Amino acid sequence: MPEPDLSRIDPATKFPRAIAAMQNPAFLKTPRYQEQQQRANREGAHPRLLEFTDKMVKRCAMLQIPVFPHCIVRTREDQASAYVRGVSNDSPDDGLWPHRFAAVDIIHCQYAWMDKIPHAWDVMGHIGKQVAISMGLKVVWGGDWSRFHDPAHWELAGWKQMDPSTFLRDVER
Repeated sequence: MPEPDLSRIDPATKFPRAIAAMQNPAFLKTPRYQEQQQRANREGAHPRLLEFTDKMVKRCAMLQIPVFPHCIVRTREDQASAYVRGVSNDSPDDGLWPHRFAAVDIIHCQYAWMDKIPHAWDVMGHIGKQVAISMGLKVVWGGDWSRFHDPAHWELAGWKQMDPSTFLRDVER
């Protein structure tokens, strides 16, 4: 499927055009879409984060936008690799990284980080914030960060003060 050229769009139509560029209702019916939903390690994740993840995926599907949770829980080794590669600012050395139990990266099933679709992340940010509000959940969106812009990233607000031992079981610490 060729990526649409949205370089000259009217600001009044930027969200509808971004949504149209992200939509693929046929893909939502494929086995690949279903497989992608099971890709991320969920074991040990905070239950409210998992609920947020599932609701965001469903809300996007209602808009015919196929997305999936790319990363939820990372082991210490996974986090070390992400840190070395520069895709995370959190060293695993202190035992504190949000993908230990309190974060999710949600990306498009076909375009991944959607770099060529203007305003796609603005749409995703809006959707995620609306889902969180509907749940009464406080989240932090990486798309609002200025120092390390990460629009696929969502984390529970205040995760550093949470006691993960209340729901972490088999995740390597």
